[in-house]
Parts: sequence; structure tokens; C-alpha cells
Amino acid sequence: MTFDSATARPRLVVAKDLPAATVPGHSFRFVADALDTGGAYSLTEATSPAGAGVPLHAHDSAVECFFVLEGDYRLTVSGRTHDLGAGGFSLVPRGAPHRFTVAGEHTARAVVLFAPAGFEEVFRQMPDIFGTEGEPGPLWAAANALFDTRLLDSEPLDPAVELAGPPAVTKAGPVIVGSDRAVLTPLAGPAQTRTGLSISVRTDPRAGLVWGIGPTVCAAWIVRGSYRLHTEQDTVSVHAGEFFSFDRPTSARAVAAEANSQALLLCH
Repeated sequence: MTFDSATARPRLVVAKDLPAATVPGHSFRFVADALDTGGAYSLTEATSPAGAGVPLHAHDSAVECFFVLEGDYRLTVSGRTHDLGAGGFSLVPRGAPHRFTVAGEHTARAVVLFAPAGFEEVFRQMPDIFGTEGEPGPLWAAANALFDTRLLDSEPLDPAVELAGPPAVTKAGPVIVGSDRAVLTPLAGPAQTRTGLSISVRTDPRAGLVWGIGPTVCAAWIVRGSYRLHTEQDTVSVHAGEFFSFDRPTSARAVAAEANSQALLLCH
């Protein structure tokens, strides 16, 4: 379903129905890009097998955020290593050298978010680049440079790499199933994303809990469970692995359809 500004219907995306850009070690599904968000952010579902990794690099014009859906990642940011499991979140500040590997014996999957958008285009080009003889090489370096990304050989020793904003590891708070209260966990605000984007996780411990979309939540990725999304025109169900967004304020509301449903909320 595409967004209709006259009737304020949401844009709905089912990640598993999207074509995947696949290279050795990684698969990407592009859920929201610069055109979808007005350049504010991009959101990609990334899947990588055990042992896969990404070498050291730094994004000078965007923060990169990871929200782990399943599996285990070992993320090194500015020389500090963090282990992230399901529900873990990390924001990599602009200019901070970072790399990751998939730890453990299982495939890992994460929501990867860039703010502002742009670097998702490099992901899109990866199959063609990596399928070219001699690559990754000059074409790969040029694609990264176009989006202000440096490919690094070693960790810089300059303390200035410890930039403002957290190379933080955050996890959604404990949930008491059956509670009458939802748990809202802020993950990053405008001071950290430096774009006006706020990121949080909402967990609804029982079915029937309601939250208003309003002007405060303009998009959500459903992490687990399901919700009924009530708009001015109709009601639609959104499930784990699906994403919805509005490009202007709305009176829509979401109702948890299952206990322990959870959504990653984005506002800009």
C-alpha cells in the first residue's frame, strides 16, 4: 500500500516480500530509503551468517544505528568492543571508526539505520561491485567516498575519535507480561542522531494496550508480535518484520494484538 496524502493512509512494507541485495556474507532488504523519508533516515534489514563481518570504516556525514533482531554481533566502535544480542541497540557517532562480526554459531539479523539517509545506496550497489573482477577495490572505494565513508586499515590512536554521542549499547527494559503499562525505552534522541530523529522501543506486555500515532511517532518497525493500526479510513494488521510510516501528523492509533508485542519507533 502506498501513502495517499489526501486520506492519510500509511505506507506499509513487508520486509520478507522485498527483493534482497546479496553479496558474500550479507543480504540487505531496503525498507525505507531517502525518497521515502525525505532524506531524514534510511532503514535496512540486514542478515549475515555466523562469522561474517564488515572491516573497519567510518561514516563522516551520518550516524549508523544497529537494532539486533536475532543472533549476536560483536561491534567495535572507536576501539571499544560491545556484544549485542537480540534487543540490543548501538548508535555509531559520525566519524567514529567501527567494524563488526557475527559472533556465535547462528545467523544474525538487524535493522540498520542511517541518519541522514544516503549510505543505503552503497548497499544497493554492492552486488554489482562485488561481482566485478578486482573488487572490492577502486569501485568499492569510490562508492564509499561518494557518501563520505572512509575505509580504514587500522584503528586511529587519536583520542579525537571519541566523538560526541554514544557508541552506546542499550537494551529494551524488562517487561512484566500481563502488566497494564507499556514499557517505552528511549534509544537515541536528536542530540545523538544530530538530525532531529528520535528512536525508541515500545513493548506492550498485554494485548489491547493502545498508543496514538499522532505527531510523535511517524514510523514503526514491528519487532515482534502484531498490532492493529486504526486510521481514519480503515484498520490494518501489522506484524513482526513489517514497517509502517506516515509523512504528516495523523489521528491513527495502534492497538497491541498480542501480549509482549514490540515496535521500534521513529520520529523526525
